[in-house]
Amino acid sequence: MRYTIILLLLFVFSFIFKTDSSFDQDLGRHIKLGEIIVKSHQIPNTNLFSYTNPDFPFINTHWGFEVFVYLWSSAFGLLSLLILKIIIFLFSVWLILKIIPIQNKALLLPLGFIFLHVLRERLELRPEIFSFLFTATTYYILEMSLRSTNWRRSNLLFILPLIQLLWINTHIYFFVGLILQVIFLIHLGYLCLRFHLEGVKLKLLTTIFVLSVIVSLINPNGLKGLLYPLSVNANYGYTIVENQTMFLLESIGFRDPNFLFVKIAFFLVMLSVAKNLIRFFRLHLQDDKWEIKNVLISLFGLGLALLNVRSFPYLVFLSLPAVLQNFGAITWGRLTKILATITAILLILESYFYLNGDYYKYNEQTTRPGLSFQESSKKALDFVISNNLEGPIFNNFDIGSYIIYKSYPQLKVFVDGRPEAYPADFFQQIYIPMQSDYAKFKSAEKQYNFQTIIFSHTDQTPWGKAFLEQVVKDPDWKIVYIDDFMIVLTSLARSDLANVEALNLSKLNPNFYKFSNHVSYLRLGLFLLGTQNIEGGKQFIQKTLQIFPEDPIANAIIGNPKSNKFFW
Repeated sequence: MRYTIILLLLFVFSFIFKTDSSFDQDLGRHIKLGEIIVKSHQIPNTNLFSYTNPDFPFINTHWGFEVFVYLWSSAFGLLSLLILKIIIFLFSVWLILKIIPIQNKALLLPLGFIFLHVLRERLELRPEIFSFLFTATTYYILEMSLRSTNWRRSNLLFILPLIQLLWINTHIYFFVGLILQVIFLIHLGYLCLRFHLEGVKLKLLTTIFVLSVIVSLINPNGLKGLLYPLSVNANYGYTIVENQTMFLLESIGFRDPNFLFVKIAFFLVMLSVAKNLIRFFRLHLQDDKWEIKNVLISLFGLGLALLNVRSFPYLVFLSLPAVLQNFGAITWGRLTKILATITAILLILESYFYLNGDYYKYNEQTTRPGLSFQESSKKALDFVISNNLEGPIFNNFDIGSYIIYKSYPQLKVFVDGRPEAYPADFFQQIYIPMQSDYAKFKSAEKQYNFQTIIFSHTDQTPWGKAFLEQVVKDPDWKIVYIDDFMIVLTSLARSDLANVEALNLSKLNPNFYKFSNHVSYLRLGLFLLGTQNIEGGKQFIQKTLQIFPEDPIANAIIGNPKSNKFFW
């Protein structure tokens, strides 16, 4: 069994050991907020980063994480955060695997192989990595205390209120710890009422739960902070992919290889629950060894995963141990050994696929194996800063956090990646319409007096694409910077920028760039095609195929008859 756990941990390491894209999302803003909190000794409760809604109130459930990453990176450097992230992931998975009793581990390798795939969905350095750690630790302590006849081990339960205190000030998923305690209380209550067992542990865990709820009130927003998970989506005026169900995303054509493994996990969870319940009723409800907690925990993890994409990892940190225990004791036989052997081979092959970088190459990712951060907006923001490009700026949702990290307080953003920090009407009546209808952008341009546009041209929203196609043709704006991820434009009304050379998209060609991978050329090619710069787009697609002849998207463009009319 030791080798099974080592092999599974190696598998997890193989896909965690890669370029981290946290800076392309929220990490920069988290570090900046941590700096502000440490230096001001206050936790901001309004949207100080935005000039459009500076006084809008919001609840910051991540402030503890923000202070931590700021202090840690200041002391040990940014790359040390990636080492810490890997340690937290591996330790959390190890704890979960240790929960599973020896008699339930015959299917650990094949089921672990399936469930662990869903961790790939959330590998970036985010506040939620501490939720993974706290979930695994809470589950482990509850499970070990329940099984133990040693009073000292039961005393580990007194660590849980401390975990809850840290958790509620680190990440919004702190409620997972409280629900886990409730599930174990239900389990102990069942044993106590029906069989008069575990009464002492029931009283102890009840005390621990009450303490956990009380300490959860120790957060900057008190009761409102404790209840915040119930209302966090009430003000969301902007749809975020990670907050959607996989079924909704599939219905609009969104593809994600992790969806398949969630579906298989769904089947396995339901099968294990059915097996557990059948066993229970066959014994005529007289078995005091029946564990209702395993049914509830496996369904809890599944429910979270089906609720939204961001919760996929809870299939590992909640459902996996419970599913194996639901299936009951399974002896090692010829079939289980064959299944374990096949799975072990698949694990090793797939791990190699990640570690040599082929997986990322074929999935059109700029990610590579190794310890490094990917800062796709860095060169563009360096250009903005070095050329003293001023605000007010207009930027898109995806890159607001990085602009905050690099340029606050010199530049304030139009928007950033926190829907909860802006009024819902701001997105529905201003941000989206002004991109969908260019006339509304021109009106907003006068209202806000935009001086600089900083935009990610990889924006996949319909309104983002529509805006880019129009703004690059607008004679009031000139393109001063473009790379494989970003485009920067300045207003022609700024006479002080006459020395900043304007770029002509129709003359852009691959010789201007020396990208390290084919995906960068592909991105620029797709952008040029989307803005009707066909000849330039053709050259970038050809360059993509020179570097990686098997690129699926570039080959699809060449081989698609509907695409041929554009440039062949």
